[in-house]
Amino acid sequence: MASEPMDRVVPLNQLPGYRVADGEPDIRGWDVMTGDGSRLGKVDDLLVDTQANKVRYVDVDVDGDNRHVTVPIGYARLEQNRHQVLVDRLGREQLRALPTYTHGGITPEYEEQVGRACDLNTAASTPDFYENDAFRGNDEMRLTLNEEQLAVGKRQVQAGEVGVHKRVETERVHENVQVRHEEVDVERRPITDPMAAGAGQITETEDEIRIPLHAEEVVVEKRVVPAEELVVRKREVVENEDVDATLRRERAEVDRETTDTHLRDDRLDRR
Repeated sequence: MASEPMDRVVPLNQLPGYRVADGEPDIRGWDVMTGDGSRLGKVDDLLVDTQANKVRYVDVDVDGDNRHVTVPIGYARLEQNRHQVLVDRLGREQLRALPTYTHGGITPEYEEQVGRACDLNTAASTPDFYENDAFRGNDEMRLTLNEEQLAVGKRQVQAGEVGVHKRVETERVHENVQVRHEEVDVERRPITDPMAAGAGQITETEDEIRIPLHAEEVVVEKRVVPAEELVVRKREVVENEDVDATLRRERAEVDRETTDTHLRDDRLDRR
C-alpha cells in the first residue's frame, strides 16, 4: 500500500504569496556543485514545509540525466559569491542513488529512499537531515508573510465645464413723456369808441391773419451703453470623501503534530 503524500511539503512556486525574504538569496537557478568540483545540475525550486515554514529540500535539475532529484537542505551549503550550492557532503554514489523526484507529493516512503541514499537509517530522525547552518542566522531562508496596505492618492480629472455666453432678450418699455404744443385762443372785444379805433371801409376782399402753431413731438432713439460687467473666476472647494476598501493579510498557521511544538510570534512579543 502506497504511503499518503505529505501535503505540507510543497514546491515554493506552487505557494501563492510565499517568496524569499527581501535581502536573502534566492538560489533558484544557481549551479549545484559536487565535492569534486563538477556540476550536478541547477536548482529548479525549493520544497517548503508549510507547517514549519522552513525549506526542506532543494529540487535539482540533473545535467544530462533528464530527471530531478531532491537534496535535503542539511546537505546543501551556499557559496553566495559564486551563486553556487555545494553538496560536497554527498559522494557521487550517494547522489546517483537519490530517487527521482516527479514533482508529486512527498511521502514518508520517498523520504526513506532519500535517507537510504544518504546512508541514513531514519531520515527524519537525523538532526542534520533537515538542518544546515548555511540556512540559519544571517543566511537563513525566511518565509515572508505579505499584507495589503491602503495607499490613497489623488489625481486631477476634468469634472465638468462651465460655459458663459450672452443672449439678447426683448423687454417692452412704457414711459410717460410730457410734450407741449401751441393752440390759438380767439378773444372778442367790443369797440367802445369807434372814432378812436378809426373808421374803415368794407371791401370785397377777405382779410386773413395766419399764425404758425408749434408742437413738440416725441422722438424715440435707442443707443447701446454698458450696463454691467461679468467677472468669471474659478475657486477651489475642499470636501471630505470617504474611501472604503478590503485589505488582505497573510498569516502563518501551524498544525501541531506533537505536544512539544512551540510557535513564536514576534508580533505577540511586542505587545
